[in-house]
Amino acid sequence: MDEILIQQLALKCIIGVHNWERSSAQKLLVSLRISSSTSQAAAQDRLSATVDYAAVCRLAEQIARDGKFRLVETLAEAIAAAILQLQGVRRVSVKIMKPAAVRNTAAVGVSIVRPDE
Repeated sequence: MDEILIQQLALKCIIGVHNWERSSAQKLLVSLRISSSTSQAAAQDRLSATVDYAAVCRLAEQIARDGKFRLVETLAEAIAAAILQLQGVRRVSVKIMKPAAVRNTAAVGVSIVRPDE
């Protein structure tokens, strides 16, 4: 299976369990690995024959913007579920990093794969 890769998409989201985290949107970095066959798209040289990664980015941005999540895990599940609904997607890996969430770290985060193997 081929993969479409999106690395460190910067999103803004109300996210966190502490009151101070919920007062304004925080920056998150989202990376995606989308398993889908790309052979037809390559043979036809047509965007309509593959997963449109710009549309995937807009979808992830909308989910982050519209939701008010407490856990990064919940946001990751929501993004994965939406991407799995797109035509041709067999599997998705969602990695979300939350910069500056914990002192003395560059970022903390979560990585999930759906559907599970």
